Amino acid sequence: MSPDRPQAPPAAPLAALVEAWLAGDVTALEAGRRIDLAEREALYAPTPAHDELVRLFPPRPGADPDPAAARLLLRALDLDARAEATVAALARRRALLAAVSELGPGDDVMDVVLRPGERILLGTAGGREALVALLAGDPDPLLGWLGRNALDPDAFTATTIDVPLHDLDDLHGLVARLADATDALAPGRARAMVADEWVSETTVAALAEEVPYEDIARAIGTTLLGHDAPILLWHAVHELALVTEDDPELRARMLARALVVADREAGRCPAEAAAPLLAELGTRGAIRTLDALAPALDVRAWQAIAKGFLRRAIADAWHDWREDVRRWAAEDDAVRALAAFDALLRAPAPEPGAVEWFTESPAESVRLACRARLGLEG
Repeated sequence: MSPDRPQAPPAAPLAALVEAWLAGDVTALEAGRRIDLAEREALYAPTPAHDELVRLFPPRPGADPDPAAARLLLRALDLDARAEATVAALARRRALLAAVSELGPGDDVMDVVLRPGERILLGTAGGREALVALLAGDPDPLLGWLGRNALDPDAFTATTIDVPLHDLDDLHGLVARLADATDALAPGRARAMVADEWVSETTVAALAEEVPYEDIARAIGTTLLGHDAPILLWHAVHELALVTEDDPELRARMLARALVVADREAGRCPAEAAAPLLAELGTRGAIRTLDALAPALDVRAWQAIAKGFLRRAIADAWHDWREDVRRWAAEDDAVRALAAFDALLRAPAPEPGAVEWFTESPAESVRLACRARLGLEG
């Protein structure tokens, strides 16, 4: 927020909105829109807890905020500035801290993914007890621990990049350690949050200005391709999408790795992220790629490909796709055929008789699946 923004009245209306959401009286979307309106009218005082609540309630549809994090931020609004900043920083990362608090001291995951202040907090018996209380909604033990240790709030908001990087080899090593540690976390919100944070931090601040951004994206993306967490593969696609246009071999490797993974993590799916990049291959290249990957593509992967690529491709270039769509209708691969069939049904002007290629297919599995999709008997 702008440092010269005028101080506003106390944040009671903000707290009331969040409390109403916690009580079930308003939806998260309604609360987010009201908060956004008040934010644009500068009705709230800019403080760390306020800023985190604004972030927690975006004015658009999405996953509901973490109620426990919201309650912590409400408590933080009533604290002094130093304590508020610390509790707000920890509340933002509550899901991750809950996950790693179950790990033993000195675990490699903790050493890699935690902020400096969080490492100190979890590395001491008193700090760990204070964190457990904080995660349960009681910040008082943490405030006492902070008073005894005089730890600066900035330690809880410093980036994970607290080791200097001198070249791309250093970056590769750092990303590999971070990705290994992230892979070791349980799937879900916490793992997605920590991946989002360190990928962003390594991307924007990893190396000196003389290192081209494309080299940084390539180093991060290629390292992430070797990991299994859907959130890491999703980030790999977004990093490599910036550089694969001029590197067909890397693009082919990325598509082969990401298109077959349709699992979602925190709402993000690698196959959905990669599907639009098939357009860079041209019609023939896309068809060859899909034919080659077909044995490894499940229903969800084909759905992602149909949504992110096939529907538009078939609608925009029907005559280029026609013979291969007809071939897919006749071959015994019902999963692939259904993806093409759904894309064909959404084309603005499908060729007369093209639907019957599927509903009257010589391949029984295709015929039955496509007829069922239309509500017809086999």
